[in-house]
Amino acid sequence: MTQLSTEQIVDYIDGSLSPKEMARVEEYLKDHAEEAEMIKEMRFAMSAALEWHESEPMRVSENFWPKVRDNMGPAPKRGLASSLRKSLGSLFGTSQVARFSMGAAFAAIVLAMGAFLFAPQNATPPVQASISQSDMMFIQQSVQKHQAYVQSQPAPGDVSSIESGADDDNEPQIP
Repeated sequence: MTQLSTEQIVDYIDGSLSPKEMARVEEYLKDHAEEAEMIKEMRFAMSAALEWHESEPMRVSENFWPKVRDNMGPAPKRGLASSLRKSLGSLFGTSQVARFSMGAAFAAIVLAMGAFLFAPQNATPPVQASISQSDMMFIQQSVQKHQAYVQSQPAPGDVSSIESGADDDNEPQIP
């Protein structure tokens, strides 16, 4: 057993575990003193609360809950989404599948409305720059020169050769 879950701790304190599970938890608690101490304190707190409740039960008058309800004021107004969900919920019932289907349909409607409302209405095509023939030839020659430079071997003393160590053989040795 790696660690006790909350359910196991509560069931252990209540004594509602099977004998086999109870023995397994007790074996675990032998090796984990900190958790065993926590469970001991929880048992003490629960027994003290139960003892206090039995000796001093809470008594309220007959009209306690109606007075609480009257003093709360009017119920908060529900929003449009809540009202819509409530009215549509009564149409589809309370099954999990029906609620999921209703949620998926609502999401599809919202997405469709968003696409319709926020789609560009009067989209204009991008403006193309007019380039003269001489400028076009200059750009093409520049691109070709750049491609040739990138594909060429580095010259001795070139920055790229220093980074790669290609021209170390041609450098004089420093004593």
